[in-house]
Amino acid sequence: MWNNNVTGFPKPPSTISPRLLKYGGLVLGAVLVVAILNPFYQITSGYCGILTNFGSVQPAALEPGLHIALPVYQKIVLVSTQPQTITSHEQAATHDLQDVRTSVSVTFHIAPADAPGFYRDFRTLDTLAHRIIEPTVSNDVKAITANYNAEELITKRDLVDGQIKDLIIRSLQPYHLTIHSVNTANFAFSTAYAQAIESKQVAQQQALQAQYTLQQTQISAQAQVVQAKAQADAAIATAQGQAQALLVTSQAQAKANALVSQSLTPSLLQQKALDRWSGTMPVYLSAGAPLPFIGTMGAVEK
Repeated sequence: MWNNNVTGFPKPPSTISPRLLKYGGLVLGAVLVVAILNPFYQITSGYCGILTNFGSVQPAALEPGLHIALPVYQKIVLVSTQPQTITSHEQAATHDLQDVRTSVSVTFHIAPADAPGFYRDFRTLDTLAHRIIEPTVSNDVKAITANYNAEELITKRDLVDGQIKDLIIRSLQPYHLTIHSVNTANFAFSTAYAQAIESKQVAQQQALQAQYTLQQTQISAQAQVVQAKAQADAAIATAQGQAQALLVTSQAQAKANALVSQSLTPSLLQQKALDRWSGTMPVYLSAGAPLPFIGTMGAVEK
């Protein structure tokens, strides 16, 4: 049955069910509530989630992925598990009361299992750095450098670095950190002391050079002494050899002369002279002088 309105035209029947409108409104309202409250949390790689119930930190960390937290009651906070580096600039005193400056860099990360404890105690990395890492590094650097003189910090650099690193790692163990490395920069001293160290090192190098030169001179002198002695020994040996040879030669000549003297009889000598005589008689003879060979032969025969 069509009803007439004021204008006299009939009113068409409703095409949308009231129940449908009611449910649609509820769904739309629920969507709006969810959109406003936003209970969905996405945890990306390199982070873990810390679930809190009315601010109370839960002991298990949430892995990367999509998670739901009950609005108002629960909340999810992201904590980085990536490597972090905190650098602390330190000034300390050596055993001989020289000021020294250095920088120490601590590289670490927070493991997911330790993330709830970290968030409960510190909340942020800045708080951890200011409250724990920087004071710990400062105390440990002062403790180690106080055991060494300024010069030893340079000559024993590796030993000092190792001791600083070990002490810092032990000191940070209770604070939910996984330490990757502890790097110490070069030790810097005052300008006056650095110049004094440089001058001392130059003097030491010069002394070492002079000592080396002296050693070379001594070695050269010793070599000359050895060479001169060898030459003297060689000359003595040569002279002794020559004297020995001369002695042997003289003795042999003497023996030969003795044998010759024994074999030269007057008759043999006269015979040799006759063999060499040409038969020519002297032109002039002094009074009473014997004839050659004849007078001698007569004297020999007598």
